[in-house]
Amino acid sequence: MTASPSPYEMLPAIHRIRDSERGEPLRGLLAVVEEEWRRLVEDVDDLYDDWFIETCDEWVVPYIADLLGVQGLTSVTGGPSLRAVVANTLAYRRRKGTPAVLEQLARDVTGWPARVVEYFSLIGTIQHLDHVRLANVRTPDLRDSAALELVGTPFDRTSRTVDVRHIDIGRGRHNIPNVGLHMWRLGSYAVAGVDARAVDRSLGQWKFDPAGRDMPLFIRPRTKPALTHIAEQADVPDPLRRRALYDELTALAAGGDPVLLAEPTPALRVRLDGAAGEPVGPSGLVCCDLTDWQGPRGDSVAVDPMLGRIALPTDSRPARVLVDYAYGFPGDLGAGPYDRRETLAIAQAATGLPWPDEAAWRSESGWQIGVGRDVDLIPGQVVRTIGDAVRLWNARPPRPGGQVGVIAVSDSATYTEDLSIDVSAGDRLLLVAAAWPEREPGVLAPTGLRPHLIGTIEVTGGSGASHGAPSQFLLDGFSVEGGLTVLPGDLGGLVVSSCTLLDGTVDKGMLVAQGNPQLRVRLLRSLCTAVELRDTAGLGLTDCIVHAGGDASGHAIDAPSTHVEVIASTVLGYTTARSFAASNAILRGQVDIERRQQGCVRFSFLPLQSRSPRRYQCQPSDEASTIAPVFTSLRPDDPGFGQLAAGCPVEISEGADDQGEMGAYGFLQQHRRRANLASQLDTYLRFGLEAGFFLVT
Repeated sequence: MTASPSPYEMLPAIHRIRDSERGEPLRGLLAVVEEEWRRLVEDVDDLYDDWFIETCDEWVVPYIADLLGVQGLTSVTGGPSLRAVVANTLAYRRRKGTPAVLEQLARDVTGWPARVVEYFSLIGTIQHLDHVRLANVRTPDLRDSAALELVGTPFDRTSRTVDVRHIDIGRGRHNIPNVGLHMWRLGSYAVAGVDARAVDRSLGQWKFDPAGRDMPLFIRPRTKPALTHIAEQADVPDPLRRRALYDELTALAAGGDPVLLAEPTPALRVRLDGAAGEPVGPSGLVCCDLTDWQGPRGDSVAVDPMLGRIALPTDSRPARVLVDYAYGFPGDLGAGPYDRRETLAIAQAATGLPWPDEAAWRSESGWQIGVGRDVDLIPGQVVRTIGDAVRLWNARPPRPGGQVGVIAVSDSATYTEDLSIDVSAGDRLLLVAAAWPEREPGVLAPTGLRPHLIGTIEVTGGSGASHGAPSQFLLDGFSVEGGLTVLPGDLGGLVVSSCTLLDGTVDKGMLVAQGNPQLRVRLLRSLCTAVELRDTAGLGLTDCIVHAGGDASGHAIDAPSTHVEVIASTVLGYTTARSFAASNAILRGQVDIERRQQGCVRFSFLPLQSRSPRRYQCQPSDEASTIAPVFTSLRPDDPGFGQLAAGCPVEISEGADDQGEMGAYGFLQQHRRRANLASQLDTYLRFGLEAGFFLVT
């Protein structure tokens, strides 16, 4: 859109000529009102945009919804916008009562992929000769292994006898009035250019996960082609099954069209010679069970999508194996390729110090360098390793008042190195996973990347007393296998946001700090194995999972001399602190606090035998209560780790102060998503039918 002319430019040319002859007093007068003129023009443009659901501001959406009679919906902070529901209302109403509309409605309202199953069509009945359904056979074909593998899933087509229990309470399914809405809560997070982890190079054994864990690969859901389309397996974030991948490779060998492996975003991709190598084509892949690593020996690359394993040909010895794949996770928490701009802004604000604007960066008060194993080197701007960037930072000449530094890692590669970082008095350093697209200092794109660091990070802070500002270190977007340690010194602040600190080889906590009396540690949207603090000022958790490495009897937070605040987080293990405050939290292990007169625990779960500050609206409420959180998984390497299970007591799943769930995933506001869907079903469900919700993941 071209910029509108200024008021002075809109004057006739004769007036501008005469004004120029008199020293342009008229230009100066109109320059005063030009700013208000611009605001008026922008306001008129915004008013025009607000007439349309596609371009209106978010606050206008409920008003347009009222005009269409769409009621009962509540906005979900950070969740799906109601814009799609309002925009598709007329299309919904034209197809009211059909399973395709119910499915799309569930997607738009909850933000979860969904599949609708009409269970009355799967009841074993005697068929009428005028309406023969060849697909509805009374007994399953025991030779069809692909169909048998889907029994009990939303894609099951096996006939059943009648179940008269009600589906709306989750009891029965196969009955004449029953319709099931199956929804996937786990998201599929796609990463590209990841270094596979070598298990045994000589035997050609590798794993997709850069941390070397067995993990299932997930399907990358396709964009739904039309409103009338019923979801298939390729449209939902399900684990990639061996049979599905095998059938896909077999069909491609026979000349079929790719689905799961369709470009440009196949479910998996393997390159044997690093970034310079060509991807292994479907003809070079074979799917098999690599539980015992006994894959076929030949020229093909064997993959096991259920375990995330790769077996290379015996004569193949590549230095690097790069993979593209997708993994499953409940939400935007921990290291991941999701958009972290909002979280990074909160993390920067958590340092308590203003970050420089563009002019300050250009005046050299800002320092920035890029890192990438697979990007072009630019002297003075881009280096190959994080260690090289850290050495350049440590070797800078000191600046009065300190300096802001940014080390931006621009790929998802694995870096095997130990880092020793010095943050001098008044300095602030940000180590972030982000692209640096325009090479402009301070301009970052923190999305699409998930670098992995094998090694320790040691941070030493200098005294900031003489400069009036403490030293600060911010880590964002990294998966770290080896631990983060703050050595004795005078670091003022440590912020860890959107990171995963894995359970490595250290026998202490994965985040350790000692001998920094002014240090305040803040964790945001992070997943961390054990925190150990000594002689520090404070620890704050927001939307985090801290666990004891799978050992429920171990310490998750060991900070006997520190004030600890836990907000909407899940702590799996013992907690020790000097003073304590918690809100909307799940504290699964015992809590032992020294100063119990200070602080409060509200709308949280913690064991009754805990020695904690006063409680308010906490669970369990009395000695006889057996209420406790139920999780999908407590194994840190499972996709559903830390997620509340579908059968979790309502006192936990709706026990927070906003009637949402306690714990780390409260920010997903799943209770509002379900309530929004329930409010719309009566409008679009066919008369006489009954619907039930089923959470697949």
